[in-house]
Amino acid sequence: MARDIPYFAYGTLQVGFPNHGRFVELLGDRIGRARTVEAYAIVVPKRPACSNPGCPLLHRMAALVPGVEPFRVDGDLFMLEPDALAELDRLEGCSDGALGPYVRGNIDVVALDGAGTWRATGYPAREPGRWRALLDRGGAEASSEYQASLSAEATSKPCCVRAPGHAGPHDVVDPLGLD
Repeated sequence: MARDIPYFAYGTLQVGFPNHGRFVELLGDRIGRARTVEAYAIVVPKRPACSNPGCPLLHRMAALVPGVEPFRVDGDLFMLEPDALAELDRLEGCSDGALGPYVRGNIDVVALDGAGTWRATGYPAREPGRWRALLDRGGAEASSEYQASLSAEATSKPCCVRAPGHAGPHDVVDPLGLD
């Protein structure tokens, strides 16, 4: 199959981040670094949580939230095979009708070196208004880049403390209700 679907990774699937090594075959080679054309921010709650039932960790999860000026988000651009999207949907908690924290959508990005623009597949926040409200009331921080240190602070969810290594689903700890 051809790798003809542009994919914008802004979080742990970027080169050098925790999930990249796990999914390197799926992602293939990075095409380059890109930035969102429209205003987006990486919004990170101040307290650890995770509303993704596919994730076993409590961490300061990040969401790509549209409409947060003056931010434009940097990330890695990959070219995917069509079959890769189903696996990414599972990772991001939006497969089989699941209502995880993210939705698959299209995001316009431009290469950091200006060499091209793409309408890329990405996973922005399912409820951007709630993420912006958390930011507005001081329960989160906004950035133009996902920080590696956010992954380093992760701990096991309560379900994984009770039953280490279980297959899931995992506890849901809503980051939007914390602050």
